[in-house]
Amino acid sequence: MSEVQRLSISLWNANGLRTTTVHEVLSHCLSSTLLFITETWLLSPSLLPTDWMQYHVYGVPVPSANRGSMGVTALVSPSCPFPVSQLPSPNRYTLSLKVGPFRIHCLYVPPPLSNSEFVNVLSSIPSLPNSFICGDFNARLGDLTGDALVSPRGAAMARWLSDRPLTVLNGPLAHGIPTWVGFRDDREMSSIIDMFLTNASLMSPRLDIASDLSLGSDHRLLTLSFSFAQSSASESMSDTNDATLHPRRLWNLSRLGEPDPCQLYQDTFRSSSAPLLSQLKRLVQHPPSSRPPIDDLNASLNNIIYRSLDSSVGDRPPRPSHWKKYWTQQLQDAADFRNRCYRRWRRAFGIDKVYWWHLLCSGKVI
Repeated sequence: MSEVQRLSISLWNANGLRTTTVHEVLSHCLSSTLLFITETWLLSPSLLPTDWMQYHVYGVPVPSANRGSMGVTALVSPSCPFPVSQLPSPNRYTLSLKVGPFRIHCLYVPPPLSNSEFVNVLSSIPSLPNSFICGDFNARLGDLTGDALVSPRGAAMARWLSDRPLTVLNGPLAHGIPTWVGFRDDREMSSIIDMFLTNASLMSPRLDIASDLSLGSDHRLLTLSFSFAQSSASESMSDTNDATLHPRRLWNLSRLGEPDPCQLYQDTFRSSSAPLLSQLKRLVQHPPSSRPPIDDLNASLNNIIYRSLDSSVGDRPPRPSHWKKYWTQQLQDAADFRNRCYRRWRRAFGIDKVYWWHLLCSGKVI
């Protein structure tokens, strides 16, 4: 029999998060399972003063300023009944979590990105069942959400959405309610740029936008609440292995042989892993009565390694999707034979060297 459970996800753009603001924001999210905060400006290895579990995609330093830019943080309530683990980020703008049977991707896409870069960011997020994409898209979708206009980025996003089974929940649940309100030239302006997208089947969904709450930001606090049947949600993901959920990430690992990138990797890993190391020490010194969240700890370690590689040696794109179809077993056999001929030619003497050279040049398979 399916067990009906409820999940509540809050979303807020801090426009620069101050540690003194965290408790005020959380005081309005006491009924939320988790809170996503975009545009935190936090730099590694910053941590927020809260007992909520925290996950970060840190921002990048701003030259000549003692702060960062961008950044996404997730805070998970101590009363969260679901297992939570961090997934590899599909791009530098997105924080990805697995919360129970759901995968939630929260992003902040800065305005300077071109429309093609913006679409690439969206397309890099795995399209899987029971997924959410939320955050500050800096895109206006017009009638789809009840906004006053369609921005160029919004038009690009609408085209991207047309090929995907995603619902922009702001439309049916909070049509026309602004998520950003500001003043320019003594005139109030508003837009709908903070959004929830999903392909999941939700029971009794509700999207509340705190229009009368400031919190020191021109963005409003959004809270999406819904019920779901635990068994049906889990079954839809049962055939999907976590190892295949995200495209394989590749890095320029050869650069670790260079002193500067290697030192940067070590320094970044050391600072990023400090909170995890402290957590592990506490578990060893004060063993809990129940099994610790091994999967969560493992995911955290993996993500620290990924972030350290990103900042030190950089990643590189994977092979194109058609590569495996092109690279058949016959081609692999031919390549193996060529390499074998080359090795034999290098080691041969006299007339044997001519024989192996002839086979190498002819590409003849025996």
